[in-house]
Amino acid sequence: MSEFKIIETQEQFDAAISERLRRDRESYAKRFEGWLSPDDVKKVTDDYDTRIKALEDAAAATQQTIAEKDAEIAEGAKYRADLEKTRCAIAAGLDIKYAERLRGETKEEWEQDAKDLAKDFARPRFVAPLGNPEPEPGKASTREQFAAWMQETLNE
Repeated sequence: MSEFKIIETQEQFDAAISERLRRDRESYAKRFEGWLSPDDVKKVTDDYDTRIKALEDAAAATQQTIAEKDAEIAEGAKYRADLEKTRCAIAAGLDIKYAERLRGETKEEWEQDAKDLAKDFARPRFVAPLGNPEPEPGKASTREQFAAWMQETLNE
């Protein structure tokens, strides 16, 4: 064994334990290699949080743009459908105001509906007579009956 020396100064103490401290630091460094300190973890999570927020904002803006474009597409489809209905109505000989009344989802359905509607307008309307203008044989006409009634009324 080595001979025991009394340590009398701080420098002697530091020299005696410096090797032991170095070995301990190396062993702990190996044991916690790859680990982060709490401050480093806070920095990393803050960085990730800002990146996530930026991506969420970008996604929200993209969703808004998609919704606006979908609305524009739907509006354009409505205008195209209205234009096609108007063309079908004019081709069938209908007035433009009847174009919005056409039913169906496709051009063929609108054309058929316009043709059917045009046929309905082309049919002669049946008007029921108010009365028989011709008197029945052996019977006086309505005018003659009214005149006879008036004469009877006035003579009384």
